[in-house]
Amino acid sequence: MKRNRFAEFAAALLTLSVTASAQVPTNGNFEAGNLTGWTTGGYNRAGAIRASNITPTTSLTINEGIWAAAVTTGPGALATGATGATDFDGLGGANDYDISWLQASFALPANAAYVAFDWGFASSEQNEPDQFDDLMDVTVNGTRIMTRSSCKLNGSSFSPFPNANCQNATVVNHTINTTAVTALQNVNLRFGSPSFQRICLPLPAGLTVGANVDLRFTVADQNDHAVDSTLFVDDVEIKSSCNEVGSIVQLTNTTGHNIELKGGGFLARLAAARALAVDSNGRTVAFISSADHGSNSNLLDQIYVWDGLAFTRAAWSGTPQMASGGQMQNIALSGDLSGTTYGRHIVFSAKMSETDNYEIYQFDRVSNVLTTVTTTSGCSNTDPTIDGDGNVIAWTSNCNALTGAGTARRIIARAGATNTVVPDNTLCPAGTPTREARGARLTKNANGRYLVFESNCQPVTSGNADANYEIFRYDRNGAANAAASYAQVTTTTTNASASDITQNSFAVLDGSADGRYVFFISNGNLTPSGTVFNSDYSYEIFRWDGNAAAASRLSQRTNGSDSDIIGLDVSYDAADYAFERFERNTFNTSVGRRRVSTTGPDLENLLASASFVFHARIGKDGVVPVVSFLSPENLLTTNVDGNTEVWQGRIQ
Repeated sequence: MKRNRFAEFAAALLTLSVTASAQVPTNGNFEAGNLTGWTTGGYNRAGAIRASNITPTTSLTINEGIWAAAVTTGPGALATGATGATDFDGLGGANDYDISWLQASFALPANAAYVAFDWGFASSEQNEPDQFDDLMDVTVNGTRIMTRSSCKLNGSSFSPFPNANCQNATVVNHTINTTAVTALQNVNLRFGSPSFQRICLPLPAGLTVGANVDLRFTVADQNDHAVDSTLFVDDVEIKSSCNEVGSIVQLTNTTGHNIELKGGGFLARLAAARALAVDSNGRTVAFISSADHGSNSNLLDQIYVWDGLAFTRAAWSGTPQMASGGQMQNIALSGDLSGTTYGRHIVFSAKMSETDNYEIYQFDRVSNVLTTVTTTSGCSNTDPTIDGDGNVIAWTSNCNALTGAGTARRIIARAGATNTVVPDNTLCPAGTPTREARGARLTKNANGRYLVFESNCQPVTSGNADANYEIFRYDRNGAANAAASYAQVTTTTTNASASDITQNSFAVLDGSADGRYVFFISNGNLTPSGTVFNSDYSYEIFRWDGNAAAASRLSQRTNGSDSDIIGLDVSYDAADYAFERFERNTFNTSVGRRRVSTTGPDLENLLASASFVFHARIGKDGVVPVVSFLSPENLLTTNVDGNTEVWQGRIQ
């Protein structure tokens, strides 16, 4: 991949230089601007391609570098009748035509076990009858390791190959223009260029070091010659594992464990970080850790803050203090500049002893004063959130003394000493299932006016009668019992069958004064007529624009056919967002940053992919996105003991 494979050594940051090895295959990123190191076959309709080779020039987004490769069945019919007919898909019958392929041949390097590449399959057959189901495959020495067929707007799949993602829902007729190599000119991209997604696949068994490997990417028309389908490929790599490491540094480096005699046995506590939060510029990182970064020899849960130069522990005098058996649950950090200290206020959920409830606390990093926000019994207060200047906080509670709703969860929004139940209990009618609210996130700016949450209540008049969990935005300038104070962001029921309920979650607000942008995760096909839509009902990131016309407020920002989004954060200006993604092929999790585009697919920068990377949070240092995350992986060969550490990447 075209990614930096080194981290700068600095005194404050423990890092290690990593030198990139020679790329296999040669020119796997196509940045030579041609197919040096590659061969073509069939009708030889393949070549290097860049965004300017397509009309309009905003059609194709290449994640890194400026070149990719394309192999196509077009333009138009390359033959007629039965000419070139073959049984490419093994479905039976010689009904596949206009085959072209792109191949790299090389000697297998040592420790090679996987091939990874970015890909996208743009088929103009999306709106054609089912039998016109154009195809692509990837083979190693003739053994198939990946197959896909044309996405169909009606959801069908005629061939035995699984569908690729659809592009636009409507015809846009983009074209590979005459600035491209001759082999690709005049190819029709009826529904536009695809969004690249990355895949990592195991090489076939039996290959030995030094063996000849033929890695081939092939496309074929099915049941006709006429309509073009094009496979885009980039960043092809032979790898020893499916782990990916971008330009990151390891902020923490912890070791050790604590053994305590307890209850007639031994209790072991490992040094590990568990949750983190960042301010609006990403330089200040607060995190929960049981490590000893100072004054924590017993390895109890503590809060530490990294200010870009050094660690400090959130320490206060008096009670309560963390005791054995206590635990911190989650944390949030004020984002705006408050006085001279970014991230001045920390709000967290913790039980300070083994017998305590989860309560909410707020800590002022300037005065070193801890405020106990809740004092409850037999219930829990969790998942706090805080606005930009620390004057408004919110959390999820099932404490009847706070909510008046029994054990049902509600959001408590607190400004000063005043608590507000959100949504008001009058908007949560009794019934089965129990009506609840959860997942609160306040706006990132200083006014704390807007709050987003997920709920199966009915805050909006005539809304959410089916009691699905929907995303709502609450305006604190209005009354919590007034429907006019709420905007319903999602309106969903089921996906394709009555048993598959749409899940909407992880809503987060930007820092705009009017609460304009809400980002969230859903497995619904929420934009079926949009530029991008969720035909396979995977978990994707969506954006709601409160200032847009009602019919165009929602847009789908990610579109992965082999992955699901499982975590999300957004920058103050809503121009960038961090993601956490589960890769179905490798069972890895990945974190990175994506930049919102107004004209094509969002640009992605992958920071890390391994068995366990998580809790990505984003800030912007001027114009530079800064993503912090947690992982126990040995990403830079500096974490051999596997403790969960804090990592950070800056996308320059």
